[in-house]
Amino acid sequence: MLLAALLVLFAAVRGFERQVGQFSQSYFPAFARQVTTKAVTEAVEEVLQGGGYSYDDLAVIRYSGGSVSAIETNPNAINRLKNSVVAAAEQKAEEIHNSVMYIPLGAFSGLTLIANEGPKIPLTYCLTGSFSAELVSSFESAGINQTVHHIRLVVKAEIVTASVDYKDTLCFSTDYEVAQSVIVGGIPSSYGSGCLSVR
Repeated sequence: MLLAALLVLFAAVRGFERQVGQFSQSYFPAFARQVTTKAVTEAVEEVLQGGGYSYDDLAVIRYSGGSVSAIETNPNAINRLKNSVVAAAEQKAEEIHNSVMYIPLGAFSGLTLIANEGPKIPLTYCLTGSFSAELVSSFESAGINQTVHHIRLVVKAEIVTASVDYKDTLCFSTDYEVAQSVIVGGIPSSYGSGCLSVR
């Protein structure tokens, strides 16, 4: 009887392990994207609030004869902003490198009615990755002879997630509005020093 009980327990554990493995493949990518996006957002907010960046810090609109002659960018400020964001994002990622997420036991049953029921099962995972940042420009019509110049920060992430039975690499990007200004007059065909790309 004892041997039979042990065999049943062993079979149950093996079945649960297989279920966890299947569950991880669908759950971990979404969870990793969620926690990483949160970490990047916090990093961007800290840098923007601490640096006090404004439109005039990043670009200057030059007028000549009442019309826009050029939009000049500040490469030092732009590079400083990008480097600060990447460093802050890497630090945030390091803080969540080893983490635990808790999943209700019912979620492993495959039954919708009890998916959120039962005790919380801890699943450990590791997360690491690399980040890059760039500033992009976009222009939006704001009425007669007026254009809004948007400067956005695009952060790209390449995240490696791993657990006991799962490993994958996620690549995604998020963008944030950094500054904007209303331009009165036409937009010059070329501008800046190559630090801003146009979208």
